[in-house]
Amino acid sequence: MELLKTYLKNMPKYEKIKAHHLFLLITSFYILASSVSYYSGFLALFSAIFFYISFIVGERLYYILNLDDISKYSSIFNLKKPYKPNYSKHYKFGILLMFIGILFIFFDILWVRDIPLFDPTSRRFLNVPFTALSHLLLLGWAIVVASNLSLDRVKIILYSIIFSGLIMLLGYRTNVMILFLSILFVMYYSNRIKTKELIYSAFGIFLILLFMSILRLYVLGSGGNPIFSRVDLTMSIFDIIVKNFNGMFGGLLHYCAVYSYLGLSPGPRTVIANNIGVYGATITPTIFGAVIGDYGTIGIIPYFGILGIFLGIFYKISESLKGIYLGVYSILVSYLLVGIETGILDLDVILYYFFGLVLCIYVILLRILKR
Repeated sequence: MELLKTYLKNMPKYEKIKAHHLFLLITSFYILASSVSYYSGFLALFSAIFFYISFIVGERLYYILNLDDISKYSSIFNLKKPYKPNYSKHYKFGILLMFIGILFIFFDILWVRDIPLFDPTSRRFLNVPFTALSHLLLLGWAIVVASNLSLDRVKIILYSIIFSGLIMLLGYRTNVMILFLSILFVMYYSNRIKTKELIYSAFGIFLILLFMSILRLYVLGSGGNPIFSRVDLTMSIFDIIVKNFNGMFGGLLHYCAVYSYLGLSPGPRTVIANNIGVYGATITPTIFGAVIGDYGTIGIIPYFGILGIFLGIFYKISESLKGIYLGVYSILVSYLLVGIETGILDLDVILYYFFGLVLCIYVILLRILKR
């Protein structure tokens, strides 16, 4: 905590807290708060530092590619006019995604004929495609807030609480975290809240997570520390993967991340659980464990290198253009931070990253056409 206070005190006045800062900070917390081995802890820390450096490289590439004056570029669809984001269309697109998401929340509940929030055992019967489509509520709301800069903070908070209540019905705490984090990032990077407010709000989100974890333990009739016991369990799984499954899956986890949604394979977290002798449950491998399990220790270099460069460029683009760019970026960063524990092993999340990549390529093409 003292380290964080010192960093904030010495931070330049106009420098913002960015994804690579948070990624390194949270990774360090996971290492220190667990009994992970020194070698596994070193690999996790090295991955976070490599991502940190790659993110900075991505920011520099933004200027090297001369993307810092996007407003002067021609639109791909109209080369005679400079490019200007159509925030009205972004807003309507966000509303459409929200409508689809809310619709499939109710479809999912009707499918199960129960409310997983109050009966966690019923969560296993959720319809996978319906659940994935329900997550569009999170993406849509982030785009709406990023596209309507006149929306005041009170309304944003109020609607966020209402939407979190809806998504919470499916029993996944992660989605509530993603919703609040993404909106927090949208407000922060659109200069609607300051750094101190970001930190206070993040602490509030942590308390919400703690409350939901305690509530879940109460419903299940279990005890224990809901935060540190989960961190220690997750990092112990990472330790097992490093020691016994280093590169052994050969891409199977990420293959299952895609094909499990089509019913052609078990989920990647189920594969991990079964391989360590646990059945009837899923186990999160951490973002580091998923990469090392699939591609070996050497895989962390291209994975976190490409991821860092991509998010570094996308951050600068979203900071400049706002709208759909900022909405999608905020969602990606939220999933990245939550993915430290869960890994990026869901088809819908992978598609969001692909969507962000398409937006980046679109902006780069604007620059190429200008030449």
